Amino acid sequence: MRDRSAADGSSTRRRLLGAVGVGLGTTLAGCSGVVDVDRRTETERRSVDPSTVSTLAVTEATGDIDFRAESRDDIAVVARKRALGRVSFDELGATVRTVGDRLEVTTDEPRVVGFGGGRVDLEIRAPPSVAVDEVRTADGDVRAESVPDGATLATTDGDVSVTDARGDVRAESRDGDVLVDGTDGTLSATTVDGEIRARDPARVDALRTRDGDVVADVPAAASDAVVASTDGDLLLRLGDDLSATLTARTDDGEFVVTDGGGAVSVRERTESRLRAAVNGGDAAVTARTRDGDITIRA
Repeated sequence: MRDRSAADGSSTRRRLLGAVGVGLGTTLAGCSGVVDVDRRTETERRSVDPSTVSTLAVTEATGDIDFRAESRDDIAVVARKRALGRVSFDELGATVRTVGDRLEVTTDEPRVVGFGGGRVDLEIRAPPSVAVDEVRTADGDVRAESVPDGATLATTDGDVSVTDARGDVRAESRDGDVLVDGTDGTLSATTVDGEIRARDPARVDALRTRDGDVVADVPAAASDAVVASTDGDLLLRLGDDLSATLTARTDDGEFVVTDGGGAVSVRERTESRLRAAVNGGDAAVTARTRDGDITIRA
């Protein structure tokens, strides 16, 4: 099966909203000249007193979002504007407002017909005391480092990457990869078209993709954990302390079980199903794919 890199997926999915239908720098039919559209950038910065804020939410954004929790005295929101052609910076921006004790951030981009377009990417830095409800964009990548407990990180078209999360995390993409490196809580990750790679979560709830591979550490599991792909391989690296009943199913693939410590006891094995007990088997873990191999390492 395939092994795509997140970098490739990220670069191919980025695009400018409202960009012209004709490629920039190409020769127009019937013309001998080359179109040269003006490209401009501008950065806008806002600072918010964190003593007035308990929760942060980024919604209705349309570009990349980069979030990091760090020791600081303010909440910094940086909007990086990119304008093409006839679009002015006045048509691009970020709205930062406080509703009660909730800080809400959105972006504004114009709908353009003809030459031109624009994009607003966000960079947000906040102290660890600020909870994160959601960080969501329609067309871009979401990157989060040290995100607090209970955050939802989501994009419609792009990759989601999470590093050193401080609690439960939900990561979602429709068209992109989900990459997680470290959580202190339960991880849930879904994508329609992309791979999922989860390294060092505290525990796994559900990891689901329709078209892509799933490679995941499973040190512990929620009561009914699921790792699933419609079209892709599954690789589960079981933790030493995991206690679970494992059920694996594949319609068109093979099972590979590597167990150096004797933690996995296979109860049933057919061409399409494998059942095993892992260290006694308290939780239930299900691994399933229609078209792919399932590898279990303990």
